[in-house]
Amino acid sequence: MNPKAYNAPQRQSIAGVLLIFFSSLYKLFRMFWALGAYLLISGPSNNTLIYTGLGLLIVGILTLIYSYLYYRKFIFYIDYNREEFVLEKGIFSTENAAIPFDKIQQVYFKRSILQRIIKVYSLVIDTAGSNQKEVEIKAISEDDANNLSKILVKAKAEKTESVELEGGSSESEGNNEVFWTHKVGILTLLKIGISTNYLRGLSLVFAFVMTIYNRINTYFKDRMEDVEVYFDQFSGVLQSIGYLAILFILLLLLSISITIIEVFIKYYGLKIQQNKDKMEVEMGLKTNTKVSLQPRRLQLMRIKTNPVQKRFNLYEAQISLSSSENELQKNKIKIQGLGKEIVKKIKYFLYPESSKSSFSTTFRPDKLLLFRKISLAMLPVLMFLLLWYLTDFINLQLWVVLAIAGLYIIAALTLQILAFQARKLIITEEFLHKKTGFWNRTEETLELFKIQSISVKQPIWYHRKNLVNVVFHTAGGDLRFYAVNTDILQYVNYVLYKAEVSSKNWM
Repeated sequence: MNPKAYNAPQRQSIAGVLLIFFSSLYKLFRMFWALGAYLLISGPSNNTLIYTGLGLLIVGILTLIYSYLYYRKFIFYIDYNREEFVLEKGIFSTENAAIPFDKIQQVYFKRSILQRIIKVYSLVIDTAGSNQKEVEIKAISEDDANNLSKILVKAKAEKTESVELEGGSSESEGNNEVFWTHKVGILTLLKIGISTNYLRGLSLVFAFVMTIYNRINTYFKDRMEDVEVYFDQFSGVLQSIGYLAILFILLLLLSISITIIEVFIKYYGLKIQQNKDKMEVEMGLKTNTKVSLQPRRLQLMRIKTNPVQKRFNLYEAQISLSSSENELQKNKIKIQGLGKEIVKKIKYFLYPESSKSSFSTTFRPDKLLLFRKISLAMLPVLMFLLLWYLTDFINLQLWVVLAIAGLYIIAALTLQILAFQARKLIITEEFLHKKTGFWNRTEETLELFKIQSISVKQPIWYHRKNLVNVVFHTAGGDLRFYAVNTDILQYVNYVLYKAEVSSKNWM
């Protein structure tokens, strides 16, 4: 590859005209679809239809002209002398973005369905952590996307000296050797959909169905005197255990179906591939994204599972990358459908020193935190009892209300106690590990030298019990641990010391 490639102004692929054209039409459709629907419903005359058609034709022509002009004005190149990537765009006002090599945090690919049809890529240059926003070239060929990505990543590595390249300043052939590949198939996606977030979907669907039922109930009771007796009998059936069980199963199946669809849209075609210096992750049906991960940019890693997923040998990895404060959510990469062995491989690549530790200290929260969690969990049942006692909104007999409240209290107490027992913070020579969750079990891992600062707070009600809240701040988010004994402060000093003396690059 030419070491000075892309030093002259370049344009996107000519197919970018079509991409800009259809994207602009889609934006116009989203803005004016309601007006179009109104015209169709109102029964327009022939003249109105003719004028509307001519208007749409003119808008289409103007949009095509705009798309071509935007394509012509969109220029990018690499300024090797100033060590910058430069992008210029805009028709009526010109926008010029110059990104220094050392400000580049990530270069990755995205592809929408339309981009896959016209065979182009979106190349995204992420500058999170600086004042710049990300830069995106939305229509570039596969060869140009790969070549430009390699040049920018290599320039970033050479500028920051964060990656040691074999054989001097050029990459060795061995760096491209694939060590292992993991693909997530359709059966695994089905297992993920069955075991992920179905309770959230169930609650939404149940709330929707009950709202519709209450509306119909009120309408018929107020307006149809002839069916009042039948409706009362029907309401009685609704309250029976058998009918509620059937309703619960149907809603559960519906919520699982919705979750499966969401999983397929997000994670279809998920593939992980690792070589010596990086790990590539590609996934997505609607928008296919390909990201290259390097250990230096990783800030915080979470491994999540639940008993159902663990039975299926399924784990979810959430990788928080270095980012600015406004971009934290965008720079979290979720990878579903990982087996236990694959999780170990990812951890070993991202944290090769995780097994080397001369000491390990575990901290657990005080029972004051459990009392607080239980108190908050009791608020819904108190509101339920107050609504039943003070209003006619909840029309149930006393024994039914007490049974519901009792079951809720038992379940809430059990869950909070088990979740409290699972919460712990482990400090080792080079890492922090935080474990939480009874059902959704989460383990967070953070390298000590990547901690930017630590906040220690002591509310007034913590004084007597010598408790503090500790927050470890990183460029990819925070790790929090509440109501821990002040014995942790000596380890806080140790963590700050490790972050201060380390010579490793944290971004």
